[in-house]
Amino acid sequence: MDKISLSQNGDVTVVTFTQPKFLDDGDIQQMGDELFQVVDSNVEKLVLDMSTVEFLSSAALNRFIMLHKKIKGAGGELRLVSVTSEIEKIFAITRLNTLFNIQPDLATGLASF
Repeated sequence: MDKISLSQNGDVTVVTFTQPKFLDDGDIQQMGDELFQVVDSNVEKLVLDMSTVEFLSSAALNRFIMLHKKIKGAGGELRLVSVTSEIEKIFAITRLNTLFNIQPDLATGLASF
């Protein structure tokens, strides 16, 4: 089963996650691979809709960091939207809130490009 689903909003690709938690190494690997494939398909504007995600392990966070580097390296931009308060705490503790452009909701995220 796919770990992400894609939709298009103008020139922005929106990713939604198909499961609430990414703990298992296999799941995290697959999710990361699917996200990297999106970037490899020449997507320049990517939004990760985090509204369904309840928990991310450190390995999953690492995938997000790698994704950020990959899309930046390709000249693209990444936004995270609708981050739950639990995930927001993790981002604050790890200072990833300074790395990622986090927007409160999808509409704001789309408008921020």
